[in-house]
Amino acid sequence: MATIMIKGHQHEYSDGDVITFTEGLIGLPQIRRAVVVSMNEFEPFCWLAPIDEAETRFVVVDPNLIFDNYQPKFHSSASKNVQTYAIVTIASDWKQTTINLRAPILINPEDRTGSQQILTDTQYHFAERLPQD
Repeated sequence: MATIMIKGHQHEYSDGDVITFTEGLIGLPQIRRAVVVSMNEFEPFCWLAPIDEAETRFVVVDPNLIFDNYQPKFHSSASKNVQTYAIVTIASDWKQTTINLRAPILINPEDRTGSQQILTDTQYHFAERLPQD
């Protein structure tokens, strides 16, 4: 077991929890290994925590849990059995918080590989506001 610090708290993870991003994340090619850490007090939101960059953390969520009609068309190389996450940008006024539905993060749970894809022919946005109801 290893530990990672998030907001002053240590979280344990094993080698089997590590997701490998062979191409990194969009705009952050140096991020190659990360873990998803639950935010128990803020479910369904999680942390995507790069292992080798302690200062970089992302709030992510499965967009299907928030947007019932989220059905992106992935590139043909994406498996149908992937876990989908979207990066959330938290605003000081929570009503201004947005989610990136246009560039989802895909994780293959079988081989623990991940990628981020930009959806091209889509109505989804890079900064979609969270539903307010």
